[in-house]
Amino acid sequence: MEVHSGPIEPKETSKSVVLFCSKPPSMYDDPTTFDNANLSDITFRDRYIPIVSEFTYLGSVISRDLSDEIDVNRRIQKAGNAFGMMRKSLFSSPLVKLKTKANVYRTFILPILLYGVECWSLTEKLLNRLRSFHRRCIRSICHVTLRNRLRTTDLLERLSLESIDTYICRQQLRWAGHVIRMPWSRLPRKMLSCWVRSKRPRGAPKYTYGRSLIKCLKKANIDTERWHIIAKDRKSWRNLIHSLKI
Repeated sequence: MEVHSGPIEPKETSKSVVLFCSKPPSMYDDPTTFDNANLSDITFRDRYIPIVSEFTYLGSVISRDLSDEIDVNRRIQKAGNAFGMMRKSLFSSPLVKLKTKANVYRTFILPILLYGVECWSLTEKLLNRLRSFHRRCIRSICHVTLRNRLRTTDLLERLSLESIDTYICRQQLRWAGHVIRMPWSRLPRKMLSCWVRSKRPRGAPKYTYGRSLIKCLKKANIDTERWHIIAKDRKSWRNLIHSLKI
C-alpha cells in the first residue's frame, strides 16, 4: 500500500491523514488529553502525515469519538444551503404548484439530508434535529408559520410527503435487508452479527447501530427476532418497506 505524505518545507497539504479514535472517556485518567497521547504530526525525513480529529470518507464524516453528530450536523447544513438556494426561485414562488415543490424537495433536498443515513446510529437528540429541519422546510414550502396553528402532519398530507422518521426507517431497513442477504464471507454481514468479547467500560454505553436498527424495526411493527428471516425474501421485504408509514 502506498500513501501520500506532504513535504515539511515548504509545507503542503498531505493527501493521507491518520484518524485517532479514542476510547470512552471513562477509560482515561485524563480524558481531555487522552492520557497525554501524542497527537502531533507523524514526521519522517522531510515528509509528514497529520493526525486529525475527523475525516471525510465518501462524503461521510468519521469523527474521533465515532459518533454521527458531526456528520448529521453537516448533512443538515448542506441540505439547508441547497434549500436556501432554491427558496426564492422555487419554494417561495407563487407560480410553482405545491406538488412540484414537494417533488423537488423529495428528489433533491432529502437525498442531501439523508446521505449516509443507512449507517447512522441516531439518538433521539439527533433525530429531533432532523425532524426540526424537515418541519421547517415543510412549513416554508406551504408558506405557513407557527402562528397559523396547523399541524405538520396535515401539511405533509397536503404535499403527499412522509415524516422524516418514515424516510429514515425505509433507508435503514432497506440497507439492513441488503446486508442480511449477503454471504457470510462479506465484511458487512460479519459486522452486523459480530460480538465484542470484552468487559463493558464504566458509564452508559454508546448508542450503537444495532440499537438504532431495533428502534426502526419496532417503529415499523416488525418482529425484532424474526426480521432477518423476513428480509431473506427480497420482494416481500421491499413491499413491506414501501408500505411503511410512521
